[in-house]
Amino acid sequence: SSILGFQRLKIKYRASGKPKASWRTVEPLGLLFRRFGYLVANNIKTSMMPLTYRLDLIEEVEDAGQFFEEHKTFEFKEWAKESFGIFHGDELLNIKLRFTGEAAKRAERVQFHPSQNVRKGRSGSTIIELRCRGHRELIHELCHPDWVGQLAIEKPDEFRTSYFEYVKELGKVS
Repeated sequence: SSILGFQRLKIKYRASGKPKASWRTVEPLGLLFRRFGYLVANNIKTSMMPLTYRLDLIEEVEDAGQFFEEHKTFEFKEWAKESFGIFHGDELLNIKLRFTGEAAKRAERVQFHPSQNVRKGRSGSTIIELRCRGHRELIHELCHPDWVGQLAIEKPDEFRTSYFEYVKELGKVS
């Protein structure tokens, strides 16, 4: 009811990788359910831009005793559609992927992102173009064994570079 009632909340949140939780005052905007559940909210001290808080890392919640104005220019559904997964910190990129072999057939049936455009390419390949943020989550998905060795990242160059840097780091894990 706090989301619908435009009530500020105090949340005791332990960011991933941090040893202790800290209190934050937020303006709830909505809930997202992906791999984890997330509260999407503006943090009034650090940033008014929407941030995501994993629900399982929120240790306590209190009513802050304050109301906030509805953000008329913020469209929650549009905001949620932009990212691959839930992250929005990245630049919005136009990404072109080419799948070959068995992965081409599998990729045709996968909904990677709401913006995707799927078409047949040369030699039985499948081309998927999408526009999204959340590049790290997309890179995680593209490292899945279903795609390895049967995927070419055709554009943009900076996304391809990030992918190969990530794969190189994975190779260092002992």
